[in-house]
Amino acid sequence: MKLSYKWAIAIIFFIFLTFHQADRFIISAITPQLLDEFKVSYSAMGFLFSATVLVAVVLYPVWGFLYDKYSRRLLVSLAAIIWGLTTWLNALSRSFQQFFATRLATGIDDAAPPGIYSLIADYFEPTSRGKAMGLVNASGPLGAIIGSILSLTIVSAGMNWRNAFYITGTIGILLGVTTYLAVKDIPRGSSEPELEGKLTTDIYKATLKELPALLKNKSLILLYLQGFFGVFPWNAITFWIITYMEVERGIPPEEVMVIMVLWLVAMVAGNIVSGYLGDLLFKKTKRGRAILGGVVVFLSALLIYLTMSAKTHEEFLIYGLLTAFEIPMAGPNVSAAITDVTEPELRSSASALQRFFENVGSAVSPAIVGIMAEKATLGEAITLISVSTWILCGIFFTILTIIIPKDIERLRKLMRERAGELEKKPLKT
Repeated sequence: MKLSYKWAIAIIFFIFLTFHQADRFIISAITPQLLDEFKVSYSAMGFLFSATVLVAVVLYPVWGFLYDKYSRRLLVSLAAIIWGLTTWLNALSRSFQQFFATRLATGIDDAAPPGIYSLIADYFEPTSRGKAMGLVNASGPLGAIIGSILSLTIVSAGMNWRNAFYITGTIGILLGVTTYLAVKDIPRGSSEPELEGKLTTDIYKATLKELPALLKNKSLILLYLQGFFGVFPWNAITFWIITYMEVERGIPPEEVMVIMVLWLVAMVAGNIVSGYLGDLLFKKTKRGRAILGGVVVFLSALLIYLTMSAKTHEEFLIYGLLTAFEIPMAGPNVSAAITDVTEPELRSSASALQRFFENVGSAVSPAIVGIMAEKATLGEAITLISVSTWILCGIFFTILTIIIPKDIERLRKLMRERAGELEKKPLKT
């Protein structure tokens, strides 16, 4: 398969997830319009946001298993179509009850990433997956920029909030069609060196009885633990950093927006750079991705401390930009590490479980920061949560560097065994 086609697929998925993330960010900017039109309270909207996330969390394992058993190309396309249609339905709501119900439905399609990461793993060999994962992960901050710009443009132009949903809903449907037409289903395990050229049909598919094995994989357990705690700082920053800058640092709102855009651009760059670094280190040692992850989260703890304790405005901006560039660097390597220790037919489920634990952590973090801020300051709460949990994640990565070679070798041994079996007998369709 041509390298140019592989990267074309990665770019399609990058665009897919960028606009999906943009769609998720829009609602925060149009919330004032929603409150005014539907005459509801902040608590009602907050409950809606939480309920939508809960729908996605519950369905992650379901989508993960479906991706591992059936056509990933078809299911990713279907997820995009569901995204588009449910967003349209959300825009058609004329009461808060209708909006609530249709908004919950938009959580159904949030589990596209596990299928996408699984396909990326089968298009790219182990030593180059990090770069592809880095590009795909960069969709998160870029989508946040696009979503914020689109929503603020609509709000400032005095347009109705429904226009934003019509736009992103249409994009979702178009991306679903594009994915179905442009992406080829590829046999699970195609990019594994031992199986290269030996798979002409998709013979490895998940069964329910194999799923418990994921929770017996020591490397995956450590990745899940760092995923649960690793999102605490992210959510503390996402939910509270703008309030912190405006209230405790006294930064004008227009300057806050400029700072946020610069930070998000730095995060895009950090994701891409980390993919290249992860692949480079992985070629030198099986511990490479875990070592990079550990260095990243320990350094993240230091940088967020320096940022939040900066005495001058200039120091805050400089340290903040360095922090924004550095903190996403663990993400692509976690995604790649999951594929390094998991059978091809279980990778969607493994990634879905990672998202499951991350979302559970996401639900806990903002509330903890809010409670701590009432006893101290918001800045101190963000700092304490971020530093403590990133240090904890650093410990998990340190342990991972010790045990991951064994799990990688277990997978390589299994791939060699499968290669031997394929050489002995013809493939069955």
